[in-house]
Amino acid sequence: MSKNFDVNRFIGNNDHKYMAIDRYFSNLYPTESAKLGNFCPIIWHARWFHPSDEAQEIDWDKFAVLGVQKVENVKSTVELRDTLYRLFSPIVQGLQIYEVRKPEIFNPDILLSPDPDAKPIAWQHHGVYLNEQSNIYKSIRTNKCGVDKKVDGAIIYKYSLHSSHLAGKEVKISGYFKSNKRGAKLFIQPVESWSNYKRQEAFIEESQDWRRVELLLKMPQETFGIIYGLEIEGDADVCADDFEFIVYSEGEWIPVDTENMGFERGKSDDKSIPVYDWMSSAMLHTFEVFDENTHSGKYCLKVKYAGKMFEYLPQFGEVTKKFIGNSLICVVPLTLLSNESSTFPKSEISSLNHLKSEISKIRISKEFNSHVNLASVIIAWNVLQHFFPYFDVIDVDWNEALNETLKRTFTNNRKKDFFVTLRQMIAKLNDGHGVVSGEQIYPLPIKTEFIEKEIVITASNDSALKRGDIIKKIDGKAVMEALKEKEKILSGSPQLRRYRALNILGSKFNPDEKIRLKIVQDGKPLNLTVESIGIGKSFFFNPIEGRQYLNDDIIEIEPGIYYINMANCTEIEFEQNIDLLAKAKVVIYDQRDGIKLNFFQIVPYWIEEPVYSTW
Repeated sequence: MSKNFDVNRFIGNNDHKYMAIDRYFSNLYPTESAKLGNFCPIIWHARWFHPSDEAQEIDWDKFAVLGVQKVENVKSTVELRDTLYRLFSPIVQGLQIYEVRKPEIFNPDILLSPDPDAKPIAWQHHGVYLNEQSNIYKSIRTNKCGVDKKVDGAIIYKYSLHSSHLAGKEVKISGYFKSNKRGAKLFIQPVESWSNYKRQEAFIEESQDWRRVELLLKMPQETFGIIYGLEIEGDADVCADDFEFIVYSEGEWIPVDTENMGFERGKSDDKSIPVYDWMSSAMLHTFEVFDENTHSGKYCLKVKYAGKMFEYLPQFGEVTKKFIGNSLICVVPLTLLSNESSTFPKSEISSLNHLKSEISKIRISKEFNSHVNLASVIIAWNVLQHFFPYFDVIDVDWNEALNETLKRTFTNNRKKDFFVTLRQMIAKLNDGHGVVSGEQIYPLPIKTEFIEKEIVITASNDSALKRGDIIKKIDGKAVMEALKEKEKILSGSPQLRRYRALNILGSKFNPDEKIRLKIVQDGKPLNLTVESIGIGKSFFFNPIEGRQYLNDDIIEIEPGIYYINMANCTEIEFEQNIDLLAKAKVVIYDQRDGIKLNFFQIVPYWIEEPVYSTW
């Protein structure tokens, strides 16, 4: 039996509900963008919820552009339905698109596999993985490790930030391992600085018997930390036991770490700590302590590939059923069957090749292109529609945001216009992580603050503008109106919007365009024309500084109150002044300009015992 499973907001079981939604969408989308509104919901269901192999072969950015081109000229609901079906059916097996008044029954039997050993395959998302750059977000198709790209393995490790006693000495890390395939590594990694790691590793070969693997390393003279342990790539299963970490000192090998190196503390009752005394991370593997077939002692560690991130999986026959406007319903299966060679059913090869051929002709460049812009809106909106976690705590009509953004995009004639349009859409999320970049802006050569309902200059790189000047107008517009216009294209809390808007107040896209200011200087009104700047300044930060102590390291600014500029103060200077700082009433640590002094050197003086997480 199939189950109607909807991952979105608009779903109903009766025709009158669909018709009510249809009226909503008919009002929501203007004529010119209505068809893009129909295309918009299907593309992301196909991309991130339908698990076919064919869908993985598609360049989805170009596919979105092709889709925009295909639907913009259709003249009727029937033509729209047929166009969407032809576009998606080569990569979405089991797809249905039908009119509300002519419902169709979904039959999961059409998805059955001729291979009796085929396994269910479905998407699982931990956030969403959008590119080839390493990040904390992961998207996988279950039971497809070794086929999909960038499927992470697992790591179990220890680290110490107090390793100066190992500097310049030989150290050895070893352990006993069994593995069902080559894919695991023993590693040791000295940390010389916050960004300098020198890693050494040894592969663990496939073996049903316990085999010893070791690494020998001479520690750097300057080191403040060390990391060591076991890392697994891909879908390998590994057993580990009897780790040893020793250092050669004064003619003998001495243990460095003896804490639970053979996992003899046994099983943990706390699921958040799968192995005592070790740190661990895994998406598709599980960590378990077993009391059988050990190398020695009672327990050993088993790291086993699970093929999935979460226990829940959509069942075979489960679908997402989505109303897409224009009286059309879209049904997309969430689970297929798959063996090692392919998912089932396979697409008709000529249709798939034709689609790939059309996609290959799409060109995406940095030049202004209305089809690319519209596709960009659809992609960005869909990512957030499905994966933004805070729609329940912000006040935004995200469907209306799509409507507004598509309408504005149709009116854009320049890249900078579309840049503003996209910023306006992201700003509606009120989330400071939402950033649109790509166009250079040229702001005023000043730093400003909102003080007593006035915009006051607090630092300046222009000799005509002084600290304490009050800005009244920018290019003939009241300064608060100009500030609020900037706030409308920035996402974040009201405080963050205000801070970032002040950083780009008066900014231009053209570096040659002058900025007209009306200010009050020394109590007198003054009109000025100022040149913008374009280097080093953005809404994230403002490098124009008027604050004190920029060139200091450690300074007593008032009796018993010390200021440390972490961009200038070194670890050696910090240690030399530690007795003085220990007696201080207050110590201010300033990290705004970078760090020579690292918090790893500071925190040990704030605590009395080891800390493994933030307070």
